[in-house]
Amino acid sequence: MRALTTPVTFQMPFSLKNMPRRVASIGSCFSEKIVELLSFGGFECASNPNGIVYNPASIAESVLHITENRPYDENDFFEYAGIFHSREHHGCFSSEDREQLRKNTEQKRAEFREFLKSPCPVILTFGTAVVFREKKSGRIVANCHKVPGTEFSRELLSTEECFHLISRTAEELAGFGEHPVILAVSPVRHHPGDPVLNTRSKSILIEACHLAVEKAEKKYVYFPAYELLHDELRDYRFYAEDLIHPSETAEEFILETFIKAGYKNESEQILTTAWNNRKRNRHVPGGIK
Repeated sequence: MRALTTPVTFQMPFSLKNMPRRVASIGSCFSEKIVELLSFGGFECASNPNGIVYNPASIAESVLHITENRPYDENDFFEYAGIFHSREHHGCFSSEDREQLRKNTEQKRAEFREFLKSPCPVILTFGTAVVFREKKSGRIVANCHKVPGTEFSRELLSTEECFHLISRTAEELAGFGEHPVILAVSPVRHHPGDPVLNTRSKSILIEACHLAVEKAEKKYVYFPAYELLHDELRDYRFYAEDLIHPSETAEEFILETFIKAGYKNESEQILTTAWNNRKRNRHVPGGIK
């Protein structure tokens, strides 16, 4: 029978099954989806100490604040339209009170640092190589917080720039706690209104991740989340209604691929627990704890 899909092969160069059932993730919205599903499988999870972050420069900055134990300071915060924001954080941290914003960012940073003191794989998911640089300060921001676009310049990072940022981030994490580092490019189309820019951006990230893995000689691995959706599944049935995000079925397929590669003969038990708990969660008001 003729093959109806394009299989994407993936092998983990190191085993995860002898590690504690813990996992951390940093990056795009897809990173939060991964840990949400793993938490249903009985894993202790931590994700996104800065909220959702998409570009390699901001992800690197987030990790450095954790590994170097460097708090955020006044230069990281600003006020716009009566609300205080952080240049390095998602809008979920924004507050009408500057001190509350500082406390919230510091609490999450400290909690994530504490989580990383024990062994666990760390998944880094990169969403875009496009960055916004604040003209006044010259710094790349994680979020524009609806500040007028005239305050920023938009840039497409080069493959070399992304490679250095990704390599440094992975090295920091591996050195902090000898964590296995899994690199991935989010399958979500980050620039749906500009398919050419989206393809350029994703291509840069994919190549940069592979260069980082090759340099590290199997200390890290590239997990083909992007390819699993856009090559192996490659059908709008596997996209959500917005035709941008993966559908629930696609998310489960990608997670199953990851679990089977990392946990081998234990994967069936992990997956059975995950799917049962996810199903139960839909029928319990407020979700299961």
